[in-house]
Amino acid sequence: MPRESFQHELDQLITDILNLGGEVSASLENMVRAMETRDADLAAKELGVDLGFKARGAELERDSMILQARQAPVARDLRLLYTAQSLTNHLVRSGALTEHICQALVETAESERDEDLEAALLEMARTARNIFNEGLDIFRDRDIERARNLQAKDDKVDLLYSEAMNLIANPSDAGAGSPEWRMRAALIVHYLERIADHGVDVGGSTVFLVTGERIEDAMRQYLERDIGPE
Repeated sequence: MPRESFQHELDQLITDILNLGGEVSASLENMVRAMETRDADLAAKELGVDLGFKARGAELERDSMILQARQAPVARDLRLLYTAQSLTNHLVRSGALTEHICQALVETAESERDEDLEAALLEMARTARNIFNEGLDIFRDRDIERARNLQAKDDKVDLLYSEAMNLIANPSDAGAGSPEWRMRAALIVHYLERIADHGVDVGGSTVFLVTGERIEDAMRQYLERDIGPE
């Protein structure tokens, strides 16, 4: 009976984490839509969500610590609890970054923008959102093959990061955008890169949960696998 109760509490902890992930994902979706439509009112709706995410994160970390203190977890249970704490951190930080971006969108709503830079930021935002969502799906499904392929998708974010920073540093003569917009754009680029990184790390945490391997070791073994003839 104690084991059944412990398993129920573990399952509930993971459900609560996935629910938090869904809320962060919804904020990310609103952020992308606000960027697509230049809708400052929609972006403004996300201001203040960081406090809620942090409060939820603190509750989840407390619940995880209580489970460890009250029970005698076996190795797999400990991996799950460690992963739960790691995921909570990634989700809360992603939520905070989303709010930072929405704040920048609100404060530069009337600013002149560089259309090429804005297009690069929008593509980067869509890609970061997709990576974050896929990281959550990977954790939910325990799909370590997708986790090992997620890093390749993050490479697109790195390319867009370089493109956006080049546009910020070397604006065209026509339509360079206001200085305030360009300054905020530089911050948005950094925030989006970090959101994508958090999504990749969620996938990496799933590899650790399922196999006990760190993602770096798992990637090395995966790439060096022997693929013989069928």
